[in-house]
Amino acid sequence: MSFDSSKLFQTYQSHRDIKQYLDTLLQQHSSKIEVFSRAESYEGREILTVRICHDVREQRRPNRWCILIDAGIHAREWITVSVALFIVRQLIEKDEISAKSFRSFEWIILPLLNPDGYEYSREHNKMWRKTRRPLGPRHRRSCVGVDCNRNFNVAWTIGSARFCSLLYRGERPFSERETKNVRDLFRKLRPACKFYLSLHSYAKAILYPRAYTRTLPRNWQMQHTIAEAGVEAMKKATGVRYRCGSASTVLNRPVGGSSIDYAHDIEKVPVALVMEVASKGFHPPEANIERICEESWIGIGAMVNCLASSFRSVLKGSGTLHLR
Repeated sequence: MSFDSSKLFQTYQSHRDIKQYLDTLLQQHSSKIEVFSRAESYEGREILTVRICHDVREQRRPNRWCILIDAGIHAREWITVSVALFIVRQLIEKDEISAKSFRSFEWIILPLLNPDGYEYSREHNKMWRKTRRPLGPRHRRSCVGVDCNRNFNVAWTIGSARFCSLLYRGERPFSERETKNVRDLFRKLRPACKFYLSLHSYAKAILYPRAYTRTLPRNWQMQHTIAEAGVEAMKKATGVRYRCGSASTVLNRPVGGSSIDYAHDIEKVPVALVMEVASKGFHPPEANIERICEESWIGIGAMVNCLASSFRSVLKGSGTLHLR
């Protein structure tokens, strides 16, 4: 049975519903979309990956650049999952993938990076943030879960070492299946990935590296320009006001083990941004979901256009993508 996408942004979708929606898109638009899973969560849910380009079934793929987007890294940030699904719908059902600048890229989207935590947040504790892997010795596992955005291997030691902390970094970098999956995707995408965007909520900000120190990367001005393009586009279209700046400066504290610092410092992705989606809380009213998604899409589209039009010389060296 196909999924009724007209109701997709009227409520928050379950992992099962998300899979059904993507399966429906795959049946209806097989020339533009590929859906696969290279990893399962601790509780056995597929961590779904969506690949979108206008010639996805072509055997001889041209070299092109890649955008990697993830959402739901923190379980309680439900609105980010909706935004990721909205991006998929715009590219596929609204055929935005045919826009000239968007055709320059393959879009790789993880609409729900942390499915166990997300489902636990939906069903038991709305403010849950982490994964759901039990911690500690088998006979006294009183704490559960790791903060995925403290689990990447860059400045990892800054994170909390307390099992029960909501900010627990894990026993070691990449202790979680969820973060290993992101790491493995980055490795598969080398050197084609030029833009990484991690969706969070709800601080109304677009952030670039670094999160663990106030020392800026060499190309911070380019990243600032791209982030600012998104900020200005949303302000002009909707009136919403975002901030932009380095993560450590805007958040006013050092954060270790973050995905954007891993992407930029370790995987050498030239543009690695966090978009803190503007919403009132982690679970804005369902009546506001579509508006927030539309607003976010305006900013994301503007950033991609800015990258493609103003910084083509930076996007040198690509490789044909072989994700499976």
